[in-house]
Amino acid sequence: MMSKNGSEKEFILTLFLLKYPEHLEDLIGQKLGFVEAEVPIGRRKVDIYAINVSRRLPIFIESQVSQSDQRHLEKVLEILDATSEGTIVWIASGFDEGHLQRVRTYMKSHKHKYIDFYALRLNEEAIKLTIELNKMYRLEVWDKLHCIKDSVYPPLEQHYTYLQVPPYHTGRMIVKAEYDFMRTEDVKQYMLEKLRGYVPYLTNVWKAKKHNSHDCQLSLGGGRNGINFKVSARNKYGLASIYLHFEQSQAELYHSFKSEIQELQVNIHPELMAKDRKIGLSFHPEAELDETISTLVNILEKMLKMMGPSTDEKNT
Repeated sequence: MMSKNGSEKEFILTLFLLKYPEHLEDLIGQKLGFVEAEVPIGRRKVDIYAINVSRRLPIFIESQVSQSDQRHLEKVLEILDATSEGTIVWIASGFDEGHLQRVRTYMKSHKHKYIDFYALRLNEEAIKLTIELNKMYRLEVWDKLHCIKDSVYPPLEQHYTYLQVPPYHTGRMIVKAEYDFMRTEDVKQYMLEKLRGYVPYLTNVWKAKKHNSHDCQLSLGGGRNGINFKVSARNKYGLASIYLHFEQSQAELYHSFKSEIQELQVNIHPELMAKDRKIGLSFHPEAELDETISTLVNILEKMLKMMGPSTDEKNT
């Protein structure tokens, strides 16, 4: 969801790094694998979490489009407390020396922690472009991120490093577990990863999800608060399904769509239905999971094309 508050500028910066990780990888000398946004670490969420696959070490990235501040410092310190090895990257437009001193003091007093710390400065031009992207229709942002990449100024540059991971140390991260498609949570995570490839412009697919093994539906923000897609490859009735759910606060928008259901059926799917503040459909899944996901994506893309502009918060 692209909201009107400042935090969405930081999420756009996160999206840029997800799409063009080489701008970060070149500065820290590590490849980012298995990347997700807004991953819970301790009591908070880190902006980007990834794995250095070759060395099996976690990478934590915290970013802001402003000068380093106390709130982000506290998040960095919490990550330091929560991990014993890996890389922590703090991105900001500039850094208060007192903030960096706090990090330096912590690391010097915890030499047993194999952690590398990088402070990277965000270029002013990249900040301006991020602000402009934040004004756009949310489903167009992903395809316009290249404007930051194409700027004549590198978006990031080294500001400060403090390294204490031994050069040949290998961590304990499990790089990749096999999927067990008999497990509901594995099916949902697999589906989420496929959606990141099919519909990356629905930017909420990049955010990490907590999977409940008793809930077969993957929930994705649909735009405004109170609107969510619920997608399932096989629900409790043995059907695949995709529905856009409207909370009571969005009942007026739901009824507006319901009044246009015949047009939506023509443009999305003939079996589309509107009932109980839900718009969508169920169908018998394909024999192969990937085929079912492909069918769900086809319907999702049509729903986004027809309904997305009306569910976008900026159009209200």
